[in-house]
Amino acid sequence: MFIVTDLVIILNIMRRETNIIYEAIANLEEITGLTINAKTKHTQYDAIITIEKHTFYVESKTSARKSNVGLILSRFQELNANKKVDVIWNDFVDSPWKIIDELNRLSPYAQNILLSLLAESSVKYHNESKRLPNFSLYATMNPKDEGNFIMSLPFLDRFALALPITMPDYESLSTIGKKDKSSKQDDLANYLNAFDLKIAQEEVKDIRYSEEAELFINVIISSYRLCDRISKESNDSITVEKGLCNGCHFNAPEKVCNKIIHPLSVRVKEDLYRYGKALAWYLGDTEVQPNHIKVLAPYMIWHRSSLSKSFKNELKEGRFESGIFSLNIELDSTKELIEKISFEFEGLLPLLKKFERVKKGKLLLEEFHDFVKTIKQSNNNFLITIKEIVPILEQAYVPVYNEIIGYNKKIEGSQNLEELGKLKQELSDRYDIPNRQFLADLIEKERRKIGSQSFSEIKFKISFDNFIELVSKECFDLYKLVNSRFNSDFNPSIRRVEVLSDISESEYNLTMEKVSEGGGNYSLRFLYRGNYDNPICNFLKQNNVG
Repeated sequence: MFIVTDLVIILNIMRRETNIIYEAIANLEEITGLTINAKTKHTQYDAIITIEKHTFYVESKTSARKSNVGLILSRFQELNANKKVDVIWNDFVDSPWKIIDELNRLSPYAQNILLSLLAESSVKYHNESKRLPNFSLYATMNPKDEGNFIMSLPFLDRFALALPITMPDYESLSTIGKKDKSSKQDDLANYLNAFDLKIAQEEVKDIRYSEEAELFINVIISSYRLCDRISKESNDSITVEKGLCNGCHFNAPEKVCNKIIHPLSVRVKEDLYRYGKALAWYLGDTEVQPNHIKVLAPYMIWHRSSLSKSFKNELKEGRFESGIFSLNIELDSTKELIEKISFEFEGLLPLLKKFERVKKGKLLLEEFHDFVKTIKQSNNNFLITIKEIVPILEQAYVPVYNEIIGYNKKIEGSQNLEELGKLKQELSDRYDIPNRQFLADLIEKERRKIGSQSFSEIKFKISFDNFIELVSKECFDLYKLVNSRFNSDFNPSIRRVEVLSDISESEYNLTMEKVSEGGGNYSLRFLYRGNYDNPICNFLKQNNVG
């Protein structure tokens, strides 16, 4: 255990700088779990620290060095070098729902700790580390004032969604302050009766994407990145606010490249893809469409990029003259950009769809050459086609497209697993074939189709009780499959078929389903199709109770 008097020595080695003091306090709060209050505006002392009922007066030592990042902790570790530390993790660590209030009051040091937690999904202290279970992080931010710290774009990029909020309206104010805190506490079950979050998450995963929606996401990310002159992601000295667009052909009101300073990360693509599925599920739709993405995108982008001041000011002034007042100009500017990208996307879509057919080798040779000519025409004034699609067509696809057509025919015409395997091996060395990964995936689909016809399906039933303990001891191959699907929380939903493996991954298909046997008893039903002389198949045979 750490006692309060130890803290005086640690605080005594701080420099006379407010930021260092607050960083030290944040460090000590994390270590001790105590609430520490500090006042730094004092004429006689550098700070007055209150820890529970104890007050400490802090004077700095000039020998302390700011360059030492571990300044505050180093003395603390020295004091406890010979003591055994029993680490008790805070409830915050294990909670699947993490909430941080006043995020922009976190010091840069505290932001780095949180960024590390988000990046690595683990926490460390002393000689112990802990891997975090899946969690969702929510945070609030204060309006701009002198007590806030600047938050970097990489830090903000870890938050998928940002929603500006205002003060409650008149009607909402009538409900505030009246709640009886002694009454039943709020609980999700009170609002969503019989709601199973795990089932909902699985249903979200099953939502399909339309081709148009996937292409629209790609166009949004590319539109934030592309420039006719430089690579925005690797150039901070020349920007749209520093003359980059002067005299450029694309410096026009309807274009977006001249309004964007910083491009988006790949993480935005991943988040848009996931949240697009969630929104479609919530609305009862079975497929994600561009409109889902168009609605979501501004709220998932405005806090993760930066736009030119001239564009924002022009938008704000134009709206002001029309009697429209902007509550959040960053969000409103992003909405305007997404609207422009959406409009351009409508003209781009036929070209993008045909390019997707090129990547799959689905165009005849004559159709391919006609497409190359069409997309190079001057009326296709799209930055994405000029900078990205035309170069790859000319440099990568034109020289080998006839061979791509040939590979497609071989794959579709083969009914032999060994022949398809050799074809896949041949493609792995053909680095000049730009769509070799697509062709390799196509081969695996054919192998799966052939494989499913070659083996009979076998049914097994295993007792649910102690299944994890049994399989971890007797069949590690099956244990790895189950663990990769459920992590440490093995609690499959009843009557939901879980695909553990298919023939493209391991030469066998394996599904699992939890079923009720009555009386509170459950079993696991497995369907296996593949080589019968297999450790997993042997385990299922030995423990089959059906």
